Amino acid sequence: MEPGTIDNLSILYQSSDFIVVNKHWDIRIDSKMWYETLTLQSQLRHRFPELADPDTYYGFRFCHQLDFSTSGALCVALNKAAAGSAYKCFKERLVTKAYLALVRGHVSQSWMTIRYAIGKNTTEGRTHMMCIDGTEGCENPKPCQSELIVLEHGSYSGDPVTKVLLQPLTGRTHQLRVHCSAIGHPIVGDFTYSLGQDSSPYRMMLHAYYLRIPTRGELIEVCAPDPFVPAMDGNWEPQHVTRRLEDTIQELK
Repeated sequence: MEPGTIDNLSILYQSSDFIVVNKHWDIRIDSKMWYETLTLQSQLRHRFPELADPDTYYGFRFCHQLDFSTSGALCVALNKAAAGSAYKCFKERLVTKAYLALVRGHVSQSWMTIRYAIGKNTTEGRTHMMCIDGTEGCENPKPCQSELIVLEHGSYSGDPVTKVLLQPLTGRTHQLRVHCSAIGHPIVGDFTYSLGQDSSPYRMMLHAYYLRIPTRGELIEVCAPDPFVPAMDGNWEPQHVTRRLEDTIQELK
């Protein structure tokens, strides 16, 4: 629950071609704003100044993206060839990603596939958001698919919540956040998709837990430690386990 600092960068994996970090929940990957000096890119420059690539704008090549308020596994390529190899895996859909989340309410189905098409929200005041097909102002919706697996039912600050594993099978912006909101179980602490209502938790409860990238030169496979445990956040009280996280990840593999 500690805020991010320039020197609290957590490394999950490192080789001559890649670094996988456990991104902090309140740090952007990069920023063009002069006042926003604490970013993942600045953390990397601070920790690994010798690895920064002068041929890139940010000094490091990020193989994929995580939202500002999402924590977890993020892969960074250390040279152009490695980046190309990773990008090819993403393009050919060889990458496996799974996220942990706490969502509002008790999800009744133990496993569900969410298939709402997602587009850009053109409604005034909401242009920073995405939306599902059929809602007013939803522009250019594209097919999307996410898997949701229930792990535990419990409560957060006394309110019913469910701990779930989410797997995005497509890669639309804000996909998991929009899909959870669309089924009536928005992610705890998602200020944007609760339309400013869910503001009391200290963070949005979405975490990139598992990442597998089978690049040409090496297999990258990491788990970023689960932050949604009572020892880390006493507001979260598990009450009933439906599936063990470890077993579920083994099935995904």
